[in-house]
Amino acid sequence: MADVVTSTTILDGPRQAVMSFTYQYVDAGNETAVTKVDVSALESSADGDACTAVRIAEVWYSTQGLTVEILSDASTDIFMMHLPADFTDHIDMSAFGGISSSLGTSPVGDVLFTTTGAGTTGDSYNVVLRMIKDY
Repeated sequence: MADVVTSTTILDGPRQAVMSFTYQYVDAGNETAVTKVDVSALESSADGDACTAVRIAEVWYSTQGLTVEILSDASTDIFMMHLPADFTDHIDMSAFGGISSSLGTSPVGDVLFTTTGAGTTGDSYNVVLRMIKDY
């Protein structure tokens, strides 16, 4: 049986996007640089411009038995933030505009997740990202 993974778009407007991601370990192991936010698939601006990156403004998360690293997709993926194991929190970075997914050399703008520590039934995460779009 495969691990249970879901990605849900809650809001995809011309200025921001809100997405929810869940993962529950069954038997497949950790995620490695899995694309969670594909900016090319997000709605365009009111002027028709394509989204090229996002800035993570807020994160709500809960982890059980594993950690989650949020990465910026680039020629060498760039670490954006670390969500520790066995923890629940809300992080608000909107006061300074959020953390950009357009980091590193040749950035793609997508957001990736990597997990560590998954290996026991019940290891899981639930992550909600509120993102401001860049065009």
